[in-house]
Amino acid sequence: MDEAQLPSAGAVERALEAVYARPEFTPVAPSPIARWIGGLWDRVREFLGELFRLTGADERTAWSIVVALIAVAGVLLLAYLAVVVRDVLRGRERRHGTPRAPEADAAGPRADDWDARAHAAAEAGRWRDAVLALYQALLLRLDAAGAVRYDPSKTPGDYRREARRVPAARRALDTFLPPFESVAFGGRAADAAVYDALRRAASAAGARG
Repeated sequence: MDEAQLPSAGAVERALEAVYARPEFTPVAPSPIARWIGGLWDRVREFLGELFRLTGADERTAWSIVVALIAVAGVLLLAYLAVVVRDVLRGRERRHGTPRAPEADAAGPRADDWDARAHAAAEAGRWRDAVLALYQALLLRLDAAGAVRYDPSKTPGDYRREARRVPAARRALDTFLPPFESVAFGGRAADAAVYDALRRAASAAGARG
C-alpha cells in the first residue's frame, strides 16, 4: 500500500477518540455508597496489612483466615435473620390467633359435638360459624388419630408443622387450611360453596360437619 494512502497519526487518534466516546465504552461512575464502601474496605485492608506486618504473620495465610472468618460471620448472620423472620411470622400468626367457634365447651369439647355444631350452623346459614366449628372438629379427629396434639392456643401453622410426619393428616390440612385461613384471617366471606369444600377436605380425616 502506498504510504500516501495511509491515515495520518492525527486521523488515527481522532478515530480512536470517536470510538471510545461511544456509550458502551463510557465508564460507569460508582454511586456514593459504593465509593464509601470501597474506601472503607481499602482502609480496613491497609490496617490489617500493617497489623500483619507488625506481628510478623504471613500475609497470605492471615488474609485466608480473615476471609474464612468473614464467610462464617455471613453464614451466622443469614441464620440469625432466618430465625428472626420465622419468629416474626409465628408471632404474627399468634397475635391473630385462631377465632374460637361459637359456644366452645371449655370442659373438653368432643369432635362429635363440633361436627354437630358445624352442621347446625350450616343449616342456619351461619357459614363462618360453621367453618370455625368444622375446623375444631377436624383438629380433634386428628388428635384422636395421633397425628397432632390438640391445644386451643396453637395456630394453624403449628398444626401444619406438627402433621408433617403423618402423610394423611398433612394432606388433609394442606387442603383444608388455605381456604379456612382466608375466612378466619383474610376477611373472605364464607358461603355454602366454601363450607362444602372444607367439609369435603375435613372428611378425609373423619370430620363430617
